[in-house]
Amino acid sequence: MWKLLGGSLLLLLAMAMLASNESSVMTYRTAAARHGGVVVDATRSGPTAANDGDMVRVAGTPRVVKPAVDKQFGIRADVPILWRVTEMFQWREIDYGGSASYELQWVDHPVNSNIFRERARHENPSALPFGGARYLAGEVRLGGFTLSPAIVAAMPGRTDYAPDFGTLRPNMAASFRVVNDTLMTSEDPNSPQLGDLRVSWRSAPLQEVTVIARNRDGVLVPAEGVEDNPGFELQVGQREVMDLQPDMPPQPWLPWLWRVLSLVVATVGAYVLLHGMSPSRRGAPLAALGVGVALTSGLGGVMWVTERTDLGGVLLGIAVLALGVTAWQMYERSSPA
Repeated sequence: MWKLLGGSLLLLLAMAMLASNESSVMTYRTAAARHGGVVVDATRSGPTAANDGDMVRVAGTPRVVKPAVDKQFGIRADVPILWRVTEMFQWREIDYGGSASYELQWVDHPVNSNIFRERARHENPSALPFGGARYLAGEVRLGGFTLSPAIVAAMPGRTDYAPDFGTLRPNMAASFRVVNDTLMTSEDPNSPQLGDLRVSWRSAPLQEVTVIARNRDGVLVPAEGVEDNPGFELQVGQREVMDLQPDMPPQPWLPWLWRVLSLVVATVGAYVLLHGMSPSRRGAPLAALGVGVALTSGLGGVMWVTERTDLGGVLLGIAVLALGVTAWQMYERSSPA
């Protein structure tokens, strides 16, 4: 009696352990799918055949292999992103309690003076001869991976950049003068006139970042078909997966260990149960193993068949096979010689 009760309790315990473990794994995989899949840490390994196609986490300071180039001015910069800021000295209309006043200011876009209240004495040029622009580095690498343009374009930060004007194109050198890391057309930089131009540059700094993205043949690219995010994560500094994906549940701890333990407990429970039913039964250990495999595989198959039909089908097949072999083995041993 006690063996039957003990064996049954062990079988129930094995089922509870396995169900809890598989439920945690399925919940984690479902949450990870919203971000492109389960993340593999590749900071040390770099791109490998094993992590090709996976979502990988890589941390470190990017290295610019091919610089960002502003071809119009001939400016080259070893930075992930280079911005050109073009400003013109223009009139701005300012409303003070219903009365308009006018000031000359540096503005990075054309100011339409046709809508001014006093247009005659405050007419701005109709357009800038050239505007601002953004240039991405030709190649940026991080931890052995090449960053795709979409990820390079998301590099955080924006700081002033001091170009090397030694590479300035001759036509621009003839039109501008260098003033404190900027180019100006003003005759007197301290007293700019209406329509004068000022050109400066900004850059995304090289700093330690953490990236989670899809590895495609050594290139980090955004994951496809991901909802509510661009398909990758990028933050400054050394960050863990939970920092970049705070909506993720904790990663299951050693799920295969729990599966093996569930099988062991189920096998012990089946053995105790069979021994309680027939103490003299030959082959009880093998039969108990078969029951344990059938029970754990069957339960796993039922749980996984809706998430992964292929895996669920294989597990259910193993369960049926284990039951068949166990039944045949028990029949053979119980038959008279």
